[in-house]
Amino acid sequence: MLFAACSEAPKPVEKKAPPAAFPAGEWEVTSLTEKLRSADQTTPATKHEIGVAETRKICSPAGPKPSPTLFADQGDDCKLDSDYAKKGRINMSMQCQRPGRGQVALTLDGKYDETTFEVVAETGTYFTGSGDYALTQNIKGKRLGDCPAEGTPAAG
Repeated sequence: MLFAACSEAPKPVEKKAPPAAFPAGEWEVTSLTEKLRSADQTTPATKHEIGVAETRKICSPAGPKPSPTLFADQGDDCKLDSDYAKKGRINMSMQCQRPGRGQVALTLDGKYDETTFEVVAETGTYFTGSGDYALTQNIKGKRLGDCPAEGTPAAG
């Protein structure tokens, strides 16, 4: 005997709307260097190496936009030029000053949700001396939770 199985149509997967603003909190950020080239035919003045991933923990405070520290090198002082980051998309550019070196320009393109982000970052330097470089990194973040309380050291 054959029995035909009656089944209900599968319920459609409910798709969550992306968050309106970039989620604040502590993030584990991993930057993988994919491309690195000299922009002035000298040795690039950077610690980054092709194929090497670097991970650190960074706190992004509340606000509609992510903190530039999520994407820039530690110690760089950055100001946003354009800052589109809403409804799950990130398209930003920033100018940074690297102490003792000069100017660093970053452009970012990617996406985010409540707990993760992924962007491609293009970096170009304009140093006062030699060592200018162009760098492409794939940067991924995972939200760990709220930022540590003030005065509590964060791992980095």
